[in-house]
Amino acid sequence: MRILHLLSSNKLSGAENVASDICMMFSNEYDMVYCCPEGPIRNALKDRDVCFFPLKSFCKDDIANAIKILNPDIIHSHDAKATVFSALVSSKIPIISHLHGNDVKMKRPGLKALLFLLASQRVKKIITVSESCLADYFFKKQIQTKTVFIRNIVYRNRIEKLLKSDCNAYDFDFIFVGRLCYPKNPKKVAAVASIVLNQCPKATFGVIGDGELRSKMKEVFVKEGVIERVTFTGVLSYPYKTIQNSKCLLMCSRFEGTPIVALEAMALGVPIVSTPVDGVVDIVSDGETGFLSDDIDELAMNVKSIVSKNSFHEKLSKASFEKFEKINDYDGYFTNFRNTYNSIRR
Repeated sequence: MRILHLLSSNKLSGAENVASDICMMFSNEYDMVYCCPEGPIRNALKDRDVCFFPLKSFCKDDIANAIKILNPDIIHSHDAKATVFSALVSSKIPIISHLHGNDVKMKRPGLKALLFLLASQRVKKIITVSESCLADYFFKKQIQTKTVFIRNIVYRNRIEKLLKSDCNAYDFDFIFVGRLCYPKNPKKVAAVASIVLNQCPKATFGVIGDGELRSKMKEVFVKEGVIERVTFTGVLSYPYKTIQNSKCLLMCSRFEGTPIVALEAMALGVPIVSTPVDGVVDIVSDGETGFLSDDIDELAMNVKSIVSKNSFHEKLSKASFEKFEKINDYDGYFTNFRNTYNSIRR
């Protein structure tokens, strides 16, 4: 059985890691093909031994051509945009829609929510990575019978495989990992990090990722006089060593699904300080494995405590790894997807 994973982004981030993880997990069972516009994702997929079919652009004609050439038994569409295009170009092939985040645009009766509702009529199964993805969707009553919640996990083999591929050295006391875009709230990240850096004169902060709000983030660091202790690495194909070598992962997202980077941090024994959003509250135990707060000063205080107190960091690190071991249900995840694929194959 051939399964085509369709994504609109050509850069590696949370949803892309999930899709590539699924391809890796089932490589010996199904013919998995990852399909998205040509771009930097190519090298990441090559290192993961994932079959890649590039699109010239993410448009109706190019997607239809890819489907004609590949002739998949199932189209696994990742996020709303890919779901809409899949429904437009395919009239017979079963479609799975995989929603990776709780997008605010889906909470109101706008164009995105309406288009997804129309596309969902062609979808056999909708997968959400947090329960709030369905609960907060404006048209939830119309799709709830075909929706299933499957919390994200991290494919450990991928981390172990790629951790060895980074020969660089990193020495950040705490880090942010992700796209520098509105949902991740990078200006708030910068505000929190600046407080910590001003209170801990020897501390360093790493920004792992890139995006349209990079300059806005830099402005905050310059204004607060800490820019010389902030490093913007850009997008790293292998962020795992930067995570492993830091004491804390800082997140200030406005909304999330179940963030892969948070699970990766826990797998590497790195505590998380975050805003209490969606999937994060399900995996971080406030005060035990990390900290959750909306308040900038409180977030900064908690990061400072982890960075400056070794014994406290070690306690949280151990608890974070132990929590990961409990919630990263690989067998259940694998079985859920296998059952889903086998139940809707044409």
